[in-house]
Amino acid sequence: MRQGRLDFAPCAAVIVATENLELLGDPEALGAYAEAGGYVLLAVRPELNHAFYRLYRKMGMIAAEDMKDTQGIELTENVLIGERGLRLHEPFVVNSSIIVELDAKSRVLARSAEGIPLLWEFPFGQGKFMVVNGTLLTEKFNRGLFAGALSMLEPDFIYPIFNSKLFYIDDFPAPIRNGRDEAIYREYRRDIPAFYKEIWWPDMLKAAKRYDVDYTAVFIESYDDRVEPPFGSPSDADRKNLFAFGRELIKSGGELGLHGYNHQSLVFREEVADAYGYVPWPDVDNMAEAVEEAVRFVGETFPDYRMIVYVPPSNVLDPEGREALKKGWSDMAVISSLYGEDASGLAYVQEFEIAEDRILEMPRLTSGYTENAFDRWMMANALTTHGFFSHFIHPDDLFDGQRGGNRSWEQLYREFSAMLRRLDRTYPWLRPMTASQAAVEMEGVLASRADFTREGRTLRGKIEPFRRDQFFILRTARSIERLDGCRAQKIDDGVYLVAAAKADFEITLGD
Repeated sequence: MRQGRLDFAPCAAVIVATENLELLGDPEALGAYAEAGGYVLLAVRPELNHAFYRLYRKMGMIAAEDMKDTQGIELTENVLIGERGLRLHEPFVVNSSIIVELDAKSRVLARSAEGIPLLWEFPFGQGKFMVVNGTLLTEKFNRGLFAGALSMLEPDFIYPIFNSKLFYIDDFPAPIRNGRDEAIYREYRRDIPAFYKEIWWPDMLKAAKRYDVDYTAVFIESYDDRVEPPFGSPSDADRKNLFAFGRELIKSGGELGLHGYNHQSLVFREEVADAYGYVPWPDVDNMAEAVEEAVRFVGETFPDYRMIVYVPPSNVLDPEGREALKKGWSDMAVISSLYGEDASGLAYVQEFEIAEDRILEMPRLTSGYTENAFDRWMMANALTTHGFFSHFIHPDDLFDGQRGGNRSWEQLYREFSAMLRRLDRTYPWLRPMTASQAAVEMEGVLASRADFTREGRTLRGKIEPFRRDQFFILRTARSIERLDGCRAQKIDDGVYLVAAAKADFEITLGD
């Protein structure tokens, strides 16, 4: 336990990430800091101990009882951008919370399905406390709540985002199996290849145009399970479909990326291969040769086209597979796998970052033709934290009972359109991009630093190095009076999208 008094005075804000407030030493120091104009975020539900009871009234509580496991969440304010009023009575939002009665001056930002406050702010003296009454910030997919809470804690809070909307189609173009699906044939009188060409793809293009989406389609040359050479000219390779679909994709504003020579994940591990029904690769050279063949096949079909984006089959990739990709494909610059935690421990899970080998890690967040509660929550958190939407589907989700939910294409397309419509309505400011376009923008943000200073009502920003427009979220209760070197767009109550057009820019706020 720390003894004595911590000096919080030099801090712009204090984030408490421990349940045990006694570890802070004298708890009165935290109260004094807030009273003098400091900002304190309790990022986890505190323990009910002596230090807590010395502070709890200052944190906006007038009574606190035992702990209780809570479920679900209702956002009573826009702590997640665009989602005020969202109610989810879902088991994935779980907390250990304190049963509390709040001071009348406490402002509740979120509560559990049964009404227990999960997040509130409380003005104290010249400063403020923000309290997370739960344990949900330990989960990666809840990070948007942290970003939202922090941005609502300090006045006039500004932070960088990517501002990109991405949509991937995995396994496309790819060999299409012959034959017919009885449900599809009854509805459309077409076999599977004709359905994709005449119904599914025109519908997808129509949705992209209507809701401002640019597809990144990741190609597969063959569905054989070959992991030994020769890899050239597999029997199911379909150059005609690659050309036809690829040309329309590119014409619509989309782009081609690589999913693989085949759908065998680039792994050595037997347990991973067994889990997905794949064949483990024997060595890096075989992997690299197969990758080289797939890149060659696309290059012969589109001679002047350069692919740079890779999506691993089944979102699985080993370090050896990464080395094989670099060996067989010198242009590869981006890997897009998964952002969310993987309970099995098999998936390639990413953060938004530039890796040591300079490859950009740009994860996808959600998937499927329909928007379920978890996907919406994941989207809202990522959009608040990063201003980033990244979703993927497979053409054959329709034929998979689990992925397609045994719905007809008409039902799936209706739900797919509804998801894109809600996204467009809630976040109209998002920029539609292909993966390579988003990668350029993301790399610029990750490789730069934005510093802010405040003088009176003016916020001054400096980006170094500055390459092109960069975007920020500004949370403020004040109006914007003047802008220099930047643009601003109101995107929610008290929330602005700021686009910096110069390395040095200024925002002057009203009273």
